Amino acid sequence: MKKNKTILITGASKNLGLYLASYYKNKKFKVISISKNNNPNLNFYSYACDLSDAENTKSLFVQLKKKFTKIDSIISCAGFSNSTYKSNENISDWKFSFNNNFYCFTNLLEAYLDIYKKRPAKIIVISSIASIKVTKAPITYSVAKSALNFYAQIKAKELAKNDIKINILLPGNIYMRNNNWGKKIKKNRKKINKYIRDNVPINKFCNPRQIAEMCDYLFGKSGDNITGSKFVIDGGESI
Repeated sequence: MKKNKTILITGASKNLGLYLASYYKNKKFKVISISKNNNPNLNFYSYACDLSDAENTKSLFVQLKKKFTKIDSIISCAGFSNSTYKSNENISDWKFSFNNNFYCFTNLLEAYLDIYKKRPAKIIVISSIASIKVTKAPITYSVAKSALNFYAQIKAKELAKNDIKINILLPGNIYMRNNNWGKKIKKNRKKINKYIRDNVPINKFCNPRQIAEMCDYLFGKSGDNITGSKFVIDGGESI
């Protein structure tokens, strides 16, 4: 990959999104960081936007177009789940999950296509193995991520003629010091280690660098003939 390209990363205020933003900054990319809350970072071009709001998202892209004539790559890392599995999900739960895990990408993509006039780009959607496997994740989260996968594949086929490639990464349990797994390990390391042994054949957490290097692969020449594909990075948990 050539350096000094422009990459847009959503959900970039913490955890995996922040890791990826820092990773590409270190690789000399121009990093556009988008998060829901105003969390300015001097290392990135940081913007606050609730991507579940279509009008706000479009307004942001109008603003971006004035500063960045092109965006070479996009990583949609925005996503959130605020609870564990429960059998009585209500309408508010469904709206919350779809706003934070589905519409945050559909609005982003539509705004990009409109404002940047379908300029060629490589796009990676960060989904979850909860979208393809029954887990302890909330039903609403799993269904929203599953819808995200299917939407991304439909748009990948539609936009291939415009040289816009869209691929999906489905990570398993990502360990980072301050993410949910990091916090759970601090509370009960033995319990979490047992969970990983019992559920992950490779018996390891997913490392955020593994996600970044898969992004490198798809953004590079090797990814020129790949679109609409799903890449599972979960140590075999979903087998």
